[in-house]
Amino acid sequence: MNDLVLLCLLFFIFVRVIGLGVSIDFLYDTKNKKFISFILSWSFWILVALFPIFSSIVESTNLQELFLVLNVLFSLLATIFYIWGFLKYFMSVPSKIMISLITLLVVTIFFLYFIIDYAISIQFTRFMLLIVTVSLYVIPPLKKRNFKMYVGKSIRWYIVVISAFFIYFPISFIISFQGYSYGLYDAENSLLIMLNYVPTISTSILSIILLVHLEYSISSRESFDLKDKYSHNLGNILQVVNSSSDLIKMSANLNEQETTNLKLIQAKCKEASKLIKHIRKL
Repeated sequence: MNDLVLLCLLFFIFVRVIGLGVSIDFLYDTKNKKFISFILSWSFWILVALFPIFSSIVESTNLQELFLVLNVLFSLLATIFYIWGFLKYFMSVPSKIMISLITLLVVTIFFLYFIIDYAISIQFTRFMLLIVTVSLYVIPPLKKRNFKMYVGKSIRWYIVVISAFFIYFPISFIISFQGYSYGLYDAENSLLIMLNYVPTISTSILSIILLVHLEYSISSRESFDLKDKYSHNLGNILQVVNSSSDLIKMSANLNEQETTNLKLIQAKCKEASKLIKHIRKL
C-alpha cells in the first residue's frame, strides 16, 4: 500500500473516531435514539478505513477481494445510517423499511460477489452509494416545511456537506476510467491520491460539524421556546396576583398589618415582573 494512502486512511480513522465520540456524547446527554444511527454510521466508517489496511496485510487473494468488497459495502451502510439519523430530525423514517432496504442491499452485494465477480459487486455498491447520496438532496425538499423549521440555520452546513459528497463522485469515476482500481491503494500518483481522498476526508469533518451545529441549534431554539413559554405563564400569574391585591385593597377594610403585607406582595410582584422582563431579553 502507498504510504500516502495509508496516511490518509489513518487520518480517516482519527476523524471518524471523533465523530463517534460526539455521537455517543449526544446520546448520553439527550437519550435520543436517533444518535444510535449516527453511532453505527461512524463505527462503520471507521471499519471502512481499516479494511484496506487489512487487505494490504493478508496474502490470500480471496481475502483481499473480500476486504475490498467490505470496504465499499460498509461505506454504503455508514452513509445510509448517517442519512437515516439526519432525516429523523424532521421526518418519521419507518425502521422496518430501512432494515428491509439494508438487508436487500447486503444480500444483493454478497450475491454479486460470490456468484459473479468482486469487481462487479464493488461497482454496484458504488452506484448504490451515489443513489443514496442523491436521496440526501432529494428528500428534504419533499418535507420542505419541516426541514426548514427543524434544520434552521444549519441548512448552510447541510448544503456544504452534500456539495462535498457530490464533488467526490465525478473525481472517483474519472480516476476509475483512467484504469485505477477503487481506493487507489496501490497507486503511486500522489496528485490522484489527494484528489481521491481530500473530498472524503473533508466530508467526514463537515459531517461532524453539521451534526454538532444542528444539535446545538435545536437545543438553543428549544431553550428559547421554553424560556418564552415559562416567562409568559409567570407573567400571567403575576398579573392575576397583582390585580387581586388591588381588588382587595379597594374592597376591604384592612388593618395596618394587612395593609403592610399587601404592599409587600405588590412590591414583590413588581420585582418579579422586572426579573421576567430581564429573562426575556437573555
